[in-house]
Amino acid sequence: MTTTTMTAKLVCPECAHENEAERIYCHSCGARLDRSAVRTTKTREETVKETQRRVRNLFDPTRAKVRLWFFRVAKLVLGACAAAAAIEMIMPPDVPPPVKQAVLISQLNLEVENAITYHRPPRLQYTEEQVNAYLTYTLKNKQSALNKPLLDFKRALVAFDEGQVKITVERSLYGMSIYSSTIYGVNVAAGQTGVVSKGGSIGRVSIHPKLMQYIEAIFGDVWSALDREHKLIAKMQAIEFHPKLVVLTAAAGPTAPAPAAPAAAQ
Repeated sequence: MTTTTMTAKLVCPECAHENEAERIYCHSCGARLDRSAVRTTKTREETVKETQRRVRNLFDPTRAKVRLWFFRVAKLVLGACAAAAAIEMIMPPDVPPPVKQAVLISQLNLEVENAITYHRPPRLQYTEEQVNAYLTYTLKNKQSALNKPLLDFKRALVAFDEGQVKITVERSLYGMSIYSSTIYGVNVAAGQTGVVSKGGSIGRVSIHPKLMQYIEAIFGDVWSALDREHKLIAKMQAIEFHPKLVVLTAAAGPTAPAPAAPAAAQ
């Protein structure tokens, strides 16, 4: 238990009345007292005991060992978490193998342009395999522009699901493939493209949609390389995503004028 000693009484500056050390106002005249003259000191015995206790705690081997083991275990756990995250990031996700046969790019472009210009056929359907083959052929000629420092572009591929599309880019770091993916809910209506981010991933590590908006810049070069295709699709009336299938709907053509009414018989 702490022992304190009051070493001064409070003398009122107004009436010179001596007051107890606990008082704030003079007991005689009510004037405010100057408490700076009051100080509390611990007994020498208490001060020595506290000093000895602090020294013992400082050099206590048990406490030192506990702290040492705590920091070691904490570093080990953090290192294990970082290693697990790194392994998950470099592990390839479930993606199809590279497409070996390329589709006729000119034929596919012609179909989309005819649907936009002549409004026929009214609907176009393409499978994941067809679209991935198109991307392989189209981006292969632009690979030099898609390479980044230390990261060589390998391919881009899509995966269709109900109401959404997943776009994955494979790059190579010293021969080791690194995959980054982004997921969008896309809606095209009246020539306007609406896109909603639904998250993404790096390797097999999932990225929250709110965080994905800060790292989507890594796909910027791919979007630039596919700018022509983006503009063509934006001219469609609608786009639908289904499992492993995308459906494009062309805008309706101009309405034919109504036939002229026959002249009245004379």
